[in-house]
Order: sequence, then structure tokens, then C-alpha cells
Amino acid sequence: MSEFNERAIEAAAKFLTHQGHEIVETGWRAADGIGIDIVSRDDEGTVVFTDVSARRGFDKGMPGENAGASRERREIAAAAWLSEHGDDPELLDITVRFDDIAMMVVGENRALLRHHVNCLSPMQAEPGD
Repeated sequence: MSEFNERAIEAAAKFLTHQGHEIVETGWRAADGIGIDIVSRDDEGTVVFTDVSARRGFDKGMPGENAGASRERREIAAAAWLSEHGDDPELLDITVRFDDIAMMVVGENRALLRHHVNCLSPMQAEPGD
């Protein structure tokens, strides 16, 4: 993993911490190479699997979200992570969620960040829509 990607994951983890998440693990990889950028628990106890994408500069805009093309890969990675941590009693009867964080780095210590919560679930229409 490049230093740029490591710094992006570190910044995203810091953001999630400020949002009330407890970071469980970053940069997790299974034996077959499949991975998860950030595993966290939100303030309701939901286990959140977050993919982070980052791009330097603003001329190309925000990086695309990873949800559509990689749903199966992300679900397999989450299942592998949960299987690896199956002895943890805190992981019984839990809710899981998949998030994306897209980051546009515009300076040495400055970035625009978009957090797409529950990115694998379809948008819910508001009553009356």
C-alpha cells in the first residue's frame, strides 16, 4: 500500500473517530489478499466496514465511490473478517454496515471528504415521495 493511501486511511479513521466511531482495525487483509480499509463500531454498536478512496488535486473531482462494482467483494471481505474474529463475544448478534469515504486531497494537510453511510443499501424514499 502506498504512503498516500496509508495517510488517506489514517485521515478517514480520524474523521470516523470524531463522528463517534471506535476504530477496531485498519488495513486488514485476508490470506487471499482481499481487504478492508477500516473496521469500526459506531455509537450504536454497528460494525462498519469502510472503503477509502483518495485522489490528489481537485482538477478531476472526487474519486468515484466503490459500492456498485464491488458489492460482492466487500461482502466476502466482511464475512472473512467476521469469521476470523468469530471468537469475540462482542460480535454475536450484531448489525453490520458498509460505508465509503471519498477524499480529494487539496493540500499537504487539507482534504475535502465525502462520507457515504450505508452505501450498499438502496436509498429509502421519504413518505409521500
